[in-house]
Amino acid sequence: MASRALLPKSPRAAAYVLSRLSNQELIEAPRSEFVYVAMLERKGLDKKYRIEALEGLAKVRNTDTLTELFKGIQELDLKGEESEPVLRDLAALLLQNKPADLAAKRADLEKLAGGSQLPLTRHLGYAALITADASADKIWQRAETDPAKLADLVFSVPLIRDTGLRSSFYPKLEPLLHQPERAEVRRAAITGIAAVPGHDTETFNTLAGLVKSGTELAAAVASLQQIPRKSWTKEQAEPLIESLVAYLKNVPVDQRTGPDAVNAFQFATDLTSLLPPEKAHTAGKTLRSLGASVFVIHTIPEQMLYDKTLIVVEPRRPVEIVLKNDDAMQHNLVVLAPGAPEEIGQAAEKMAPQPDAFLRLYVPDSPKVLFATRLLDPGQQAKLAFTAPSTPGEYPYLCTYPGHWRRMVGTLAVVNDVETYLANHTEQKMTEWKLEDLAVDLAKAYTSVNLAAGKGFFTKLACAQCHKLGNEGYAYGPDLTDVFKRYNNDRADVLHQILDPSLKIDDRYRNYQFELKTGDEVFGMIVKEDADSVTIQAGPSDALVQTLKKSELKERQPQKSSLMPLGLLNTLSKEQIFDLLAYLESGGNVRAHAHQH
Repeated sequence: MASRALLPKSPRAAAYVLSRLSNQELIEAPRSEFVYVAMLERKGLDKKYRIEALEGLAKVRNTDTLTELFKGIQELDLKGEESEPVLRDLAALLLQNKPADLAAKRADLEKLAGGSQLPLTRHLGYAALITADASADKIWQRAETDPAKLADLVFSVPLIRDTGLRSSFYPKLEPLLHQPERAEVRRAAITGIAAVPGHDTETFNTLAGLVKSGTELAAAVASLQQIPRKSWTKEQAEPLIESLVAYLKNVPVDQRTGPDAVNAFQFATDLTSLLPPEKAHTAGKTLRSLGASVFVIHTIPEQMLYDKTLIVVEPRRPVEIVLKNDDAMQHNLVVLAPGAPEEIGQAAEKMAPQPDAFLRLYVPDSPKVLFATRLLDPGQQAKLAFTAPSTPGEYPYLCTYPGHWRRMVGTLAVVNDVETYLANHTEQKMTEWKLEDLAVDLAKAYTSVNLAAGKGFFTKLACAQCHKLGNEGYAYGPDLTDVFKRYNNDRADVLHQILDPSLKIDDRYRNYQFELKTGDEVFGMIVKEDADSVTIQAGPSDALVQTLKKSELKERQPQKSSLMPLGLLNTLSKEQIFDLLAYLESGGNVRAHAHQH
């Protein structure tokens, strides 16, 4: 086997021999300096192998992991654009270092920001400098008179992990959107400002104005798609769609599968959901006559949902789905045979976290699994290209990460007449419910609740995946059998906690981030702890329980957000919410409590 052979002494010759190995063969190769270098630079390897490579190189070369990380980034930069996927992996490792550790390597960071050949490497350098300083002011003053440096600095904003640091950029970036004399800087500001929290509505309206004027349209559309949909303004929808249709009509047909055209088509399609039904139907028909069967699906942060729950295509047509994981959790997308979600979802729940032959986690080996992406970390994306099934039908797609499959679902409808199907089917309606929307009707609504329907919603919304209620469910989160007793039978208080899961988090059910001494990160709730170890559970499955040795831990951080998703009730009507609430109040005993309502 090639991986067992003695490697040449020449670094270049050894690199060539190792480049002939598959990823699996490289992982299994006897460790040496050359093997560590190959593991650090090879595409498609898991984060743990990058970390192992850095530790191995630091030991062999008598340095430290951060020094080896800088060296690896610089080597990849010299290799050009083909190295960017690995550079992104190493960027995440660099930016998770503490500000003080980065500040100690300031000379190296300055070199990355100012002397690298790849834009991504320069952006990484600036993001790390800002993180080290815990402020952008000093670096901004040095860069603002040089358009090229300022553009690199602004492009670095989405890479910055600290939301407080990113939010401080708004007064710096917003004026740059109105400076046509520095096109490169304005283009960077268009990209960067979408990553700045706290100003979503203002940013949406400003970028919408650029699209309507035809200014930096491709960059503006890409940024608009990063803004949460709740901040999209209805009054902008129709004029934006008109501008995007005009743009797409001018794109040659054979170029409409390019990324800019696909983004414009997808954004315009998403905007139709803000239009009245008749106008939405007309706009959708126009767009389908212009676009290819390419669909971009985003995960909705903290809600455990896809932003697109209906895809309609003709049989035997090529289809491309791009999944972008904007959430802080891992997700995938798996297309199944009709009627298979329960079987495949239950099978995924029982799987150990071991990759299959395609390096996919939690994808059962079944003929009912038709197509599947790999499991995506936060910020990653994957493309799924396939030919639509020849048999018309409704093919479900879902996330098979344990605990997600009941809630994170959509439908790939394969039909002979797309227009007729869409005229009779719409995407699931979403309502951003607030307590004040429901409180007034809360008391009188209980005169006509349907407990059986409430029980169905308890399962459909994946409540049963994490909670016990009577004899139903799984004991991952708090037992809900006596939840009303704990809240003094106050329906409004119980409803408030459901609408805002982070309002009150019991310490037993708080999620923690554990940083290991290897540099890896693990998240989970603490289920057991003693002097030597801590046992955590990362999700609602026994397969997601693991024990960490305290000697391997660097630090732990309690998380402020609940593991329960926001917007849990957004797919329900007001009456359905009251049905669910009444079922919770019954403690799971529908028959005994039916006469009370």
